[in-house]
Amino acid sequence: MTTISQKDPVPEAVKNMIPPDQSGVVYVAKRYIVDALASGNANAFAFAVQNPEGVDCIVTNVIVDITTAGGTASSVLDVDVAADATSTGDSIIDGLDLNATGVADRHDDAGTNGGEALKWDKNGGTNDYVTGKILAQNAASLVGTVIIEYVPLS
Repeated sequence: MTTISQKDPVPEAVKNMIPPDQSGVVYVAKRYIVDALASGNANAFAFAVQNPEGVDCIVTNVIVDITTAGGTASSVLDVDVAADATSTGDSIIDGLDLNATGVADRHDDAGTNGGEALKWDKNGGTNDYVTGKILAQNAASLVGTVIIEYVPLS
């Protein structure tokens, strides 16, 4: 097994992070966007992140870390890939309880309609946002972080 140390020269460390060349196989690193959650009333957006890449990507996970609960029972969050910063859906996470602290993601907290890994169109494409919308009740005290995990497709 190859190990990587902070003492390694940068080129050597990078070389050790990538598997050996294989004909017809392209390796890309998974990327992460970390953004603060915004508090708000029902129908406000806790976050809206546009794809920063010039290529299509696959959103492999969305992780929501709620450090301060929203403050209103029945407040929930829906997360999806969308056409713009004011559109929403629930294919990644559906109905995440915003009045509870903790870490949630599409694998363990998908809800009824969630759980999908989705194509995220390149910046300027048709569906180039990942949004999280506050629904049902206000989440005026909400504090936390969202992490969007994705893989570029080229």
